[in-house]
Parts: sequence; C-alpha cells; structure tokens
Amino acid sequence: MTTDRLNRYLSRAAGVSRRTADEMIRKGRVTVGGKPALDPGVLLDPSRSDLRIDGNRILAVEEERIYLLAYKPDSVVTTMKDKEGRKTAASLVGELSSRVFPVGRLDYHTTGLLLFTNDGDLAYKLTHPKFGVEKTYVAKVMGVPTQGKLGVLRKGLPIEGVMTNPAKVNFQESREGKAWISIRIAEGRHHQVRKMFDAIGHRVMKLRRVAIGPLELSNVDPGEWRYLTGKEVRELLAYVEKKEKEAAQAPRPHRAMTGASPMERRGPRQPKPEWKKPPKGPGQKGRPIPGKPGRRPAPPKKKPAR
Repeated sequence: MTTDRLNRYLSRAAGVSRRTADEMIRKGRVTVGGKPALDPGVLLDPSRSDLRIDGNRILAVEEERIYLLAYKPDSVVTTMKDKEGRKTAASLVGELSSRVFPVGRLDYHTTGLLLFTNDGDLAYKLTHPKFGVEKTYVAKVMGVPTQGKLGVLRKGLPIEGVMTNPAKVNFQESREGKAWISIRIAEGRHHQVRKMFDAIGHRVMKLRRVAIGPLELSNVDPGEWRYLTGKEVRELLAYVEKKEKEAAQAPRPHRAMTGASPMERRGPRQPKPEWKKPPKGPGQKGRPIPGKPGRRPAPPKKKPAR
C-alpha cells in the first residue's frame, strides 16, 4: 500500500497548485469514500480511495519518478526531521510536488553527493550491501601516506575485527603536510573511510563524496540541488541492473575474520577441575574465630592422673 497526503495527491491528479488544492479541501469540495475530507494533510491510498471533486471522480495517477542530486554541506544531518533542531537533508530540497527521501546517509561532517528520489526500488538496490554499489570519496588527511600504507587500504585491513574489502585508492596531491586521497569502496559501514585512514595513522580532516556508481557530483554548489538528466538516470539504472545480475550470480559471501578462528583462539576444551572439599577454617563448625567475643576456644583436655 502506497499512501500520500491528500493535498499533494490532489495537486498532482487534478493539475492544480498545492495552495489551490488546500482551498478546495477546506471548502468541502473534496470527498473521500463519499465523506467530506477537510484535512489537507490526511493520508490516503489513491489506488483504493474514491476521491471526488464536486462529485466528479478523480482517477488514480501513477506518481512520477523523481531523481535529484544535492551537494550536502558540512553540519547537515541526513534525515528529513531532527529532534535536536539541526539542519536536515529536507532543507536542501525544500517542498516539492512529490515526496522524496535521501538515498543512504552521509555523516554529519561529511559533504558531497546526496541522491534524493521517490523510487523505493532504486533506493533499496543502491544501499543494500549485497549489490556492492561503489561510492567514491575524496579525503583530506593529516600527513602524507606512503605508497605502502595506501597499499594496505587497497588490499583491505581489519576494522573492529572485520576485514574491509579491497578499495581503489589514488593519491591526488599533497600540500603543507596534508594529502588529498581518492578512495572508492563498495561498503557502507559506520564512519568506514575515517576508520580506515585512522588505522594507517592518518586522521581525516575533511571528507567529500564525489560519486555513486556512474553518478558524479557536478554542476551544483554546496547547499544546492538539481534534477538528474535523462542520461544520468539511464546510466544509473543500467548500473544498478548490472550490479543486481552480478549479485544473483555471485556465491554467498562470508565475513572475513582477522586472526585465528574463535575455536583456535579459545583452544581445546579443558576438563573441569576435580572438586575437593575445602578445609575447615575460622568460623566454621568446631573452629573458633580468634579475637571475636562470644566465641571461646574449647578448654584443653586434661591428662588423666597416674
């Protein structure tokens, strides 16, 4: 079941503005299931609701697929609402004719490409780890990593006990003791890129996502957004379809654990030690407690007189 707000759906189905749809609803001109609907924000399932304006039925219309590319700036949380009052991803795209949501997440201080859509199937395939969709980042790090350290990132390294997959890493430039490194990964663990650079001794100062699969961050400034071109949409859908086929043909992956297996680390099972009755000590039956009032040692037995 797909639900939508009444005023949003009415605006799209009747070809009127959102404000006009609100006025029509408040004046009682709109009915749902034969009853007046006076709340513009009420949710309904268009495929199952009898929606009418002035008694005339409005036929269900399929929601248009929308694909947006936004440049997320620093200090923006990738949610549509935030209890702490921080700036959200919703503020980047504003109010649109159809409801869209961000695909995946970027950390609070990570900037760059953020895709918005109402295409739930595409969003699922772009974010589920089994499809292995690649994301490319540019990291500004403290110090200048050697090729040996970058080779560690390329091969994979343990993060919190789990090996990362091999990454595609390219050194871009260095200035004043800092370096810019491009890294492409097909995973999405929490703070993964930052943790990978921490593991080789180079803290990430700034991190920007510049691509998701074939979709690149271009023609947009920080805090702005634009619609994807038809060519970008076709390339993205073709890329996801290819990844879906590869995932269906690939064997089921196993998580690569570092070091020995749990059984090897634990060693062979040791027999339980034999239980022995502990010896009697002070305070137990028949044993006095030295220095404690009320408990006197038993008098010594007298030897019989000869």
